[in-house]
Amino acid sequence: MKRFRFVPPMATVFCALVGWPVGCDCDGSPADPCAGVACSGAGECRLTPFVAEPYCACWPGYHPAADGLECVPNDPGDPCAGVYCSDHGSCVPTGPVPVCVCDDGYERDLSGLYCFSTTPPPADADAAGADADSSAETDADASAEADAPPSWWADRTVREPGLTKLDIVFMVDNSGSMSQEQAALTARFPELLAELLDPPDTDGDTRPDHAAVEDLNVGVISSDMGVAGYRVSTCTNEDVGDNGCFRSTPSPAVLGCAPTYPHFLARNPTNAAEYSPEQMATDLTCIATLGTQGCGFEQQLKAMRGALTVDTVPGGCNAGFLRNDSLLALIWVTDEEDCSVRSDHTEMFDPERNDLGNLNIRCFTHPDFVEPVSDYVTAFRSLRSTGDANVFLAMIVGVPPDAAECIGFGDGLTECLDVPEMIAWVDPSEPTSLVPSCNTPMGQAFPPRRFVALAQEWGKNAYVDSICKSDWTQAFAVIGGRLVESLRDDYVCLAEAPPFDGATCTAGCWMIETLSDERWCDEDPECPSSWCPPATAEIVNRLEPCRDPATGAECVPLKRDLGLAVASGYPRRQCLVRQVPRDPAAPRCGDPLGDGWYFVPEPWSVHFCPEVDFARTGPVALLSGDSRVDLRCPR
Repeated sequence: MKRFRFVPPMATVFCALVGWPVGCDCDGSPADPCAGVACSGAGECRLTPFVAEPYCACWPGYHPAADGLECVPNDPGDPCAGVYCSDHGSCVPTGPVPVCVCDDGYERDLSGLYCFSTTPPPADADAAGADADSSAETDADASAEADAPPSWWADRTVREPGLTKLDIVFMVDNSGSMSQEQAALTARFPELLAELLDPPDTDGDTRPDHAAVEDLNVGVISSDMGVAGYRVSTCTNEDVGDNGCFRSTPSPAVLGCAPTYPHFLARNPTNAAEYSPEQMATDLTCIATLGTQGCGFEQQLKAMRGALTVDTVPGGCNAGFLRNDSLLALIWVTDEEDCSVRSDHTEMFDPERNDLGNLNIRCFTHPDFVEPVSDYVTAFRSLRSTGDANVFLAMIVGVPPDAAECIGFGDGLTECLDVPEMIAWVDPSEPTSLVPSCNTPMGQAFPPRRFVALAQEWGKNAYVDSICKSDWTQAFAVIGGRLVESLRDDYVCLAEAPPFDGATCTAGCWMIETLSDERWCDEDPECPSSWCPPATAEIVNRLEPCRDPATGAECVPLKRDLGLAVASGYPRRQCLVRQVPRDPAAPRCGDPLGDGWYFVPEPWSVHFCPEVDFARTGPVALLSGDSRVDLRCPR
């Protein structure tokens, strides 16, 4: 039977022959064990526990071959053919998917096709003797390494602490073509704010679908950043326009508005009792209906950057808006491409520069005068120490309404810029204009290539939809759902599926909840903590069971205390959350048989993703709103 073993790359063999240490490149620097391991283009090179040798974690439909360094297709007639489970388990076909059932003392890796030992190999006595003459500092380092916890696991963050603070900025295009679009936007404010501030109970489980946003700031800016002082007919403030400052003057076209508003709207525990979501939606409509007298040189990205950087400093026009501990949502509504002009190319605005062509198409004919999208990626990431993790971008722009390649989250828009309607070119019948990307009863819009490029770079935390749709209900349902995703307590979509055994309806991972402080894990009266031996997160794969002292019967608490862990300099309690059993004989494993978490494979998911669901009867959610949750899975 073929066994998994490490075959060193030829470069490593050569370096050893000429005297370089094993595990180093020929310049003496540490080598990457995965260098040159391509896994046949059908897997990912990872490192084995303890000894850190490379192996291929093959993608679904493939299994390892060639001593674990290549991936070959599964046999449709016999999925387990060629799957040896590292010679420490046996392969069981789960439909067309092979899964290893490992021997005692071994655990599956993330691909489910290897069985790795959960205990480190014995120390090398010869190596220990050879090290006896090394310096005390080296001895101390070696001792520290020996005392380090075994790295048999890989942690995947399932959920960050729920962010009940939310800051939203709407960038509303106020140029001459935006009247209908502003009405379509404000029509969605009541349902968006109701979702955020007063969430419904759509599944009838007596709990809201998610926690409410407790502290909400909302500001509105325009696309008008002026034209560097040049006289352009549609730009009344030629110098800096509205300069990214929040708008506080109500529209005369909206009835029932106050005479003036603060520079941003705020609803928080100090005023929530008297400031209803309905009133906030009305106020937001008053200030977001900007009219159509804005500058025709739209600089949408520059306006957003200015609003959240130079304008938020003390004394700035938007001071006090941005919080470091909030979720930040940036929402653009525009029918034009971004034309954020570089500060060293203000000649773009000069109406007397006939050599630069017509003003309407200069942003297309002179792309070198426009700031690169990468500058805005950097700027928006700088708004949070975590980069783009807690910054969500939404763009209601001129993508074709019937082009599925252009509507959705940023990581799914890879083909959008190749859609014919998204190719920018001058209209042969009207050489002072571009060909529209969409033309509907809502009006015309033009290819928003820079917005799509930004969304592609931002990935899953960006969303794009079409401004040419007559009904934006679905678009704002997606946006609202994404803004409250971290507040949901019933399911979470995963970026990568954990190993799953369909024969037992269990995922091969452990869920660890890290609380925000040292408080105890919730007590389970049917299996209290006094029945459980001490446990830590490092040994969740081999915990002694909890037992009823009267009968000796084993039990599994809903949450088991794993002691304290230090995070960000503070001790925090860790709890092992129970994986709830399900019925393997039921279709798709059926409903959960109690409280706890469980995994739903993507083909079974109503949310079209590999997901973790949280089952809890009664009004109290399974997980604390201020906790972080990780899945600890074998490597």
